[in-house]
Amino acid sequence: MNNDFNIWENNRNIYLKFLIHNSLEQLNKIPEGFNNNLIWNIGHVIVVQQRLVYGLANLPLNISDDLFQKYKPGTKPELAEPLETVELFKELLIEPIEQTKSDFTSGKLNDYSPYTTSKGFHLASAADAITFNNYHEAMHLGTMVSLLKFIK
Repeated sequence: MNNDFNIWENNRNIYLKFLIHNSLEQLNKIPEGFNNNLIWNIGHVIVVQQRLVYGLANLPLNISDDLFQKYKPGTKPELAEPLETVELFKELLIEPIEQTKSDFTSGKLNDYSPYTTSKGFHLASAADAITFNNYHEAMHLGTMVSLLKFIK
């Protein structure tokens, strides 16, 4: 699992660079042909990780329900996000990494409810969820790289 956690941490640091190196206007811009923006993709991966790893382990999410509802699968940006959201996401990208590692190692995530994703991936354990989460986050990173070409 160490490699899965390393991949996740590296990916989250790439997401962090998007927040640091793009203006608020760029983060919120939805280019023609796209349904979302950079900041929505970041919010989305934050809430999906919490749902996949904590929610399906029958534990409370470490984010607010409002945040979850705003960025869960099936949503799209409704309003431009303020700078406060950028600052919150900077924290929520990095802080959960060590907590999730600790919770996984301690067995806190062992009461896992099996789940099949919309793409047909069967997740039988928190380890499966962490591995799948890396796939999901990489998919959104690809979308963000494409978005970047249209907002610069």
